[in-house]
Amino acid sequence: MWKFKASKYKNAAAKIPKKEEWITDISACNLNSSCGNHIEASAAYMVFNTDLSGGGTLGVLPLNAKGRFGGENLTSIQAHSDFVTDFNFSRFDDYLLATCSQDSTAKIWHLPADGVSGTLCNPACILTHEDKQIENVLWNPNAENVLALSLDVKVKIFDVLKQTSCLELADHGDLVQSFSWNGDGSQMVTSARDKAIRIFDVRAKKLQQSADGHQSNKDSRVLWLGDKDQILSTGFNMIRQREVYLWDTRNFNRPIKSLSFDSSTGILMPFFDSDTAMIFIAGKGDTSIRYLELTDKDPYLVENSVETVEQLKGLTLVPKRALDVMKCEVNRLLVLGQHSIIPVPYIVPRKSYRDFNADLYPDTFSGVPTVTCDQWLNGETKAPTLVSLDPSRKFKLLLRRRFGLESGEGEVSEQIPSEKKSADEFQSSRVSGSETQTNASTKQSSDTSIKESQKVSLDDGSESFGTMRSSHLPSDAASMTEKPISSDGDTAKQKPAKILAALRQSKFRHLQGSPMHKSLNIENVRNLSKSIPGESDFFHANRAFCAIPLGGAGGLIAILSTENRGRLPDTGSPALQNGSSVTDFVFDPFDDHRLVVGCDDAKIRIWNIPKGGLTETTDNASGFLRGHTEKIYFVRFHPHAADVLASGSYDMTVRLWDLQSQQERIKLIGHTDTIFCFSWSQDGKKCATSCKDGQIRIYDPRSSVQPVSTGAGLEGSRGGRLVWTCDDQILIATGFDKSSVREVVAFDPRSLSSPLYKIDLDTSPSILVPYYDADSSTLFLTGRGDSTVKAYEVAQDHPHLFSLSDFKADSLHQALSFLPKTEIDVRKVEFARALRLTANSIEPVSFKVPRTKMEFFQDDLFPDTRVTWKSTLSSAQWFQGENKTQIKISLKPDDMKSLSEAPAEMPKQQKYQSFEVYKTTYKTDEQKKEELLSAMNTKLCLNDGPLPQDLTEGVDPDEWDD
Repeated sequence: MWKFKASKYKNAAAKIPKKEEWITDISACNLNSSCGNHIEASAAYMVFNTDLSGGGTLGVLPLNAKGRFGGENLTSIQAHSDFVTDFNFSRFDDYLLATCSQDSTAKIWHLPADGVSGTLCNPACILTHEDKQIENVLWNPNAENVLALSLDVKVKIFDVLKQTSCLELADHGDLVQSFSWNGDGSQMVTSARDKAIRIFDVRAKKLQQSADGHQSNKDSRVLWLGDKDQILSTGFNMIRQREVYLWDTRNFNRPIKSLSFDSSTGILMPFFDSDTAMIFIAGKGDTSIRYLELTDKDPYLVENSVETVEQLKGLTLVPKRALDVMKCEVNRLLVLGQHSIIPVPYIVPRKSYRDFNADLYPDTFSGVPTVTCDQWLNGETKAPTLVSLDPSRKFKLLLRRRFGLESGEGEVSEQIPSEKKSADEFQSSRVSGSETQTNASTKQSSDTSIKESQKVSLDDGSESFGTMRSSHLPSDAASMTEKPISSDGDTAKQKPAKILAALRQSKFRHLQGSPMHKSLNIENVRNLSKSIPGESDFFHANRAFCAIPLGGAGGLIAILSTENRGRLPDTGSPALQNGSSVTDFVFDPFDDHRLVVGCDDAKIRIWNIPKGGLTETTDNASGFLRGHTEKIYFVRFHPHAADVLASGSYDMTVRLWDLQSQQERIKLIGHTDTIFCFSWSQDGKKCATSCKDGQIRIYDPRSSVQPVSTGAGLEGSRGGRLVWTCDDQILIATGFDKSSVREVVAFDPRSLSSPLYKIDLDTSPSILVPYYDADSSTLFLTGRGDSTVKAYEVAQDHPHLFSLSDFKADSLHQALSFLPKTEIDVRKVEFARALRLTANSIEPVSFKVPRTKMEFFQDDLFPDTRVTWKSTLSSAQWFQGENKTQIKISLKPDDMKSLSEAPAEMPKQQKYQSFEVYKTTYKTDEQKKEELLSAMNTKLCLNDGPLPQDLTEGVDPDEWDD
């Protein structure tokens, strides 16, 4: 008769609200694939992935928000410099968020209690920086400040307050795709790409059981079903069908139940409510949500309903404390669509909603941890504390706020227990229906970072924690004592300890790259060359012209004026005809009209472009440089001296030329194989080369033709680049390792014995071309055929390369060419501008820093800049040994005031009164009643004087006769 047993939740149905109740106009169309669910919710906030800033920005809104939140209306968290792969709210703190990213970092965020305004940039702490990208992050369900994250083939457990890794589970054969804690937080189940599902005793770091999971190595998910001995897994079978397995941990050899669905490509995301045994399953890219019910006996999984929604990108389950229990709302899902977030409440139909239906709401998790991190690590395990949701018991649900790190401050506050208060004095916040009200007590808790077990008030004034089903509280919460009171009446605090004092916070960390308006593009670019060597930068531009290599015979280079925007004619553009295949070319930094071209006939051609640009194709070069015996590999102008050119060739020499006399002046020797690249130092005194023999050589060309120092460079033999940074204190090399993985390596040019730091990026055949902006110390990296421009801040302190936000374009590009500082718009906080060459267009790209006071000149971002477009020396002076530094000028417009001179901001008006102010004006219901009665009595008091009508004059009796 089991299959005929009635379920209280069988008829629970989704009630999708009208579009007016949705959140719309958000941008989540182009999310990268990841192991996360793309949206999470606490009882106070919802956080979700966006496709802004390359996916490194998270949208954040109040849980009960609705309406349009497009553009500037969307509050956000500038979380990471690359796509945010996963994020998770703490069960014990509605404002505590953990995030992880493809930039290999995990961060902790403390969201403000009075709402996020604008953009949140500063985390409470950066928990870790790993060598591999982090896939998943998940808080322990019972122990406070215990966080697990997965990367590559292992799962790490962290103590968040100490910011240290405590445990590591490494018994995986391939990438860990998913993991889940059991109900009491003592065990963990994981799924990996090697198709195995494993159960660990976390604190013992012991693999307890393992089973063969889903047969496809595509994405998979696992979910431990609360305190039950059952695990739910989702994945794909051998024919790419999506399937769901139910496992019994007591007999883990094979699943006790399996369900097969369709052949869609999106992984099924499972969610479980332990109070009602309701399971929700939906796939990324699906338009339906399946509701199943878990039973104790066969058939175990009963499918009750399928709800159709918009195509979803992500899904999450809202905490029970945020539900409207008086409307029989037993669960609520948040669906992340391409441009919207849809709340989907599941409601059990009842005849009346006037009374609390206790049979639908068993006691639920209270939100209080049962053990501390240290207790948990020492082996303690306690049952979760439960509480009733019955409003008649006057239980007021609290927005939890427990963590001791305030956003951006990086401080740990000592635990400060508050004095006991009567029921009338105790303030709390209550979630009723779809409205969340935060009161003064919650505000006080957030302002002072109080880390204590919250209490609730009953009618009789006694204090308890709702209707507890367990007395297992943390020792620090159960043994609270009053702190001494200082003379000013405030509770004495221990001085907070600084953490992460050396954490580097770059002003350019959240730089934003964006294409400029299409009217500035040059369209219909045709016939790009496919034979230019990968060692060439391929594309160069200055303030007047762009140079583009064209396909075909004759070594053609098209010269396009930057002023002639729009669509180019179909007949092609005027070009320079070199007569031989082009290997490299570069504009003179001090003369926008001079272009130097290296060719495979061992000649270097010098071209002078007419002032108005080319009107027809020409082969009349203004000069030739002859000296190399093999084809030219690269040409580079000196950064300070006019008419000084360096060239490298397959003859394994580097030659320095005086263009004034068109004569070779110096020949650098010492290379034993092909020279990959050449780079002048920033001061113009030295130069560096990278060679196929794996060596980096540094020359002082005016003192010796042999290298002054040599060291091991990159291991790969597929080419590379060098660039001097940090006033010639750091030499950056880009190239490949032995496995053809692209890497960025920092060297000390004074000692090339070993690299200072190395970053492995990805596997791609194109060489990363660097551009270094000295004013912001920002290094931009991109390669031919990429769509992403990576950015790093280069510094002299370890690890020397600090990741910044990437710029991800909508299409692939061939190259970027950065323009001089004269072209940037400081009024829009633009610190760099580049021209981006695609397969058929040239598009300007602007790199900005988000700021609020844009009416002021941001002098902290724009120091006096070097005048790189004017020479400081002649070629003769430089070859004779003279040196001069470049002059600097200010970019500040005359009509703008510097930010440092801006008037001080007025204190921001608080949304809520502080507790100290509030308690002086707070009146109990009895006090209000007495005041009202007193006012009424005052108005209704007896007056022995004559009535107003008695004082009026009457009419004489004889006058009535008239």
